[in-house]
Amino acid sequence: MAKAHALLRAGFPYLRTVGMRRVTSYPTDLALGDDDVLFVVCRTELAASVRRLSQSDEDLGTIGSFHWPQCIVRGPDGHFYVSDEGRHTVTVLTAEGEVVRTWGEQGSEPGLLDRPSGLAFDGEGNLLVADTGNHRIQRFTPEGQHLDGWGSPGSEPGQFDMPWGLTIDDEGDVFVADWRNDRIQKLAANGEPILVIGGSGSGDGEFNRPSGVAVDEHGDIYVADRGNNRVQLFSHTGRYVQQFRGDATLSAIGRRYILANQKTLRLREMANLEEQRLLRAPCSVRVDGQGLMYVPDLGSHRVQVYKKEAYVLEADEIMPPLSAPTLFTT
Repeated sequence: MAKAHALLRAGFPYLRTVGMRRVTSYPTDLALGDDDVLFVVCRTELAASVRRLSQSDEDLGTIGSFHWPQCIVRGPDGHFYVSDEGRHTVTVLTAEGEVVRTWGEQGSEPGLLDRPSGLAFDGEGNLLVADTGNHRIQRFTPEGQHLDGWGSPGSEPGQFDMPWGLTIDDEGDVFVADWRNDRIQKLAANGEPILVIGGSGSGDGEFNRPSGVAVDEHGDIYVADRGNNRVQLFSHTGRYVQQFRGDATLSAIGRRYILANQKTLRLREMANLEEQRLLRAPCSVRVDGQGLMYVPDLGSHRVQVYKKEAYVLEADEIMPPLSAPTLFTT
C-alpha cells in the first residue's frame, strides 16, 4: 500500500491490557496468529517459552522451550520463527508448538550468528535477521540457508552498534532499531542508507536504547524507546508525531487473580495506582492491519493495546505544508 499523502489523526486511545506476571512474565515480543491469537515471547523465571493468549485475555498455554528468546514473527508458511540470542539460533514452530526446525551457529563468518534478535520477512519470503553481536543484518531462506547480508560496526549511516528490532515496510525498505547508536535507520533492501531518525536523549524524537520498530499501512513508524520507558510515533518522513507513556488497566486475567487473593487486594487498594499505568522498559512494538498497536510491557509483565484513529487525505483535500505551522484547537 502506498504511503498516505496526509492523515487526519483523530486519536490513538488506549484499548486494553492482556497478560500478567506468571502468565506473560517479561514479554519481549509478540506475533499475531489465526483467530487473533497472540503469541507472546516470555523470558520467564523458570523456563522461557511462547505464551498464547486470546484478545479477550484467555490463557491458551505455552509452546516451545528457549534459553534467551527475543523476537517472534509469523512466516508466509504460517509457522512462527523465534530468535534465541542465548543459543544463537532461530527456531521454527507450528501454532501448536511442534518444532519444525532449528538452525544457527555462533560465529562471525557469513551465515553464522552472534546473539540474533530482530526478525522480518521480505517480499520474497526470505528472513532478515538482526545479527546483533556481529553488528549486521543477514538474509536467510526459511530453512536457514544464508543468502546475503550487510552492515558493519560503527556510527555512520549503514553501520550499526548492536542492531536489535527489525521490520520491513510494504515497499521493501528495511527499518532497524540501532540500539547502541540510539537511532532508527531506514535502508533499501540492499542495505543502502535512506533515512536516519533520532539521536541520544529523552526529548521528543530522541532515544535511549531503542529496541523495537514497526511500520503500519500508512507508513507511520513506531519505536519502542526502551530506556525512556515509552513508544514514539513518527510519520513516514521521520517527523515526530507523539509518544505513548502507558495507560494500562488491570487485564481480565489479572482481575481474576487479584480477586482470589485477599492480601493482593489490600495491597492494591492501598497503592498509588498512577505509576501502575506506565510502561516499563518496552522492548518491542507491533502493529496489525486493523489499526491496533501492541506494546509488550516487559517490566510490568503485560501487553498494552492501543487503537489508531486516522483518516487518509488526498492532495486535493488538504493545504500544502506550511512554513511555520501552529495548531490551535477549540
